[in-house]
Amino acid sequence: MARITLDIEAPLLKEIRALQRKEGRSMGRIVSDLLAEALARRKAGHTASRLRWFSRPMDALVDISDRVALHAILDRDRE
Repeated sequence: MARITLDIEAPLLKEIRALQRKEGRSMGRIVSDLLAEALARRKAGHTASRLRWFSRPMDALVDISDRVALHAILDRDRE
């Protein structure tokens, strides 16, 4: 295993140290595993977004071509 010196931002270092205490693994092992996961996701073409889009058909509540029904709905919402 190669040795290297890295500058790691303080908030990230704090999280890595918390993982170290929780899991009992070395800091090098934790950082190596996290980097391997990130590189595998990048190689697989995954994006950072985790948004899942759900859609379903929706029935119309009012026929907008029916002026009387449309005005009744609009007037109801004003009350």
